[in-house]
Amino acid sequence: MKIIIRLFNNNKKINIAILIMCIYCLFLLIIRATITQNIYLFFLIWNLFLAIIPYVLMIYLRTQENIRKNKIKIYLIVGIWLAFLPNSFYIITDLIHLSLSDSSTFWYDLSLISSFAFVGFFLGMQSILEFEKFLLIFYNEKILFIIIPTICFLCGFGIYLGRILRYNSWDVLTNPKHLFLDIGLQLITTKTILFSLHFGILIYLFYTSKKIIFNTKSN
Repeated sequence: MKIIIRLFNNNKKINIAILIMCIYCLFLLIIRATITQNIYLFFLIWNLFLAIIPYVLMIYLRTQENIRKNKIKIYLIVGIWLAFLPNSFYIITDLIHLSLSDSSTFWYDLSLISSFAFVGFFLGMQSILEFEKFLLIFYNEKILFIIIPTICFLCGFGIYLGRILRYNSWDVLTNPKHLFLDIGLQLITTKTILFSLHFGILIYLFYTSKKIIFNTKSN
């Protein structure tokens, strides 16, 4: 419990904003369930939970100074973080479920899924920014021009693996053979590269926009 409180207080204003946004999303979901008498779209709760994991991992890594001398632990946490990070941006693809909404709920479902997607993107952006701060402890800013775009592309590829090939983050452990075989096969296809680039560029644009806004406020 002390660790949770410490992590929450580390970025208190941002974490309060995230908490409020999550409550708002859950409120929208409950209203829909009450009106329609079904729990369709409740899978968004799980997707949002998966989006929170990489943010929490990076906050933990950045605030635990005693970890910085343990390279194995750093690599392990960063590896898990990178495996879960695409989940933050994946939620935007849940808009595909609007095809199952009827005319009476379509616009509500659009705002509902978009709200979850927004929170997911926000968590993803904050997670990358926290990783950037951690990275700058060991390297200079020049490395960011290589690492961050690469991470954004990998997130795009992760979205492809999840939405198109239907893999999950934990398949790295439960189904590594088929996962890495598919990764090897898919990375050489034009469709996969274009899909990954498209979402990777989108994520990178959000990242640069957030940095510009943040730096403007800081000045």
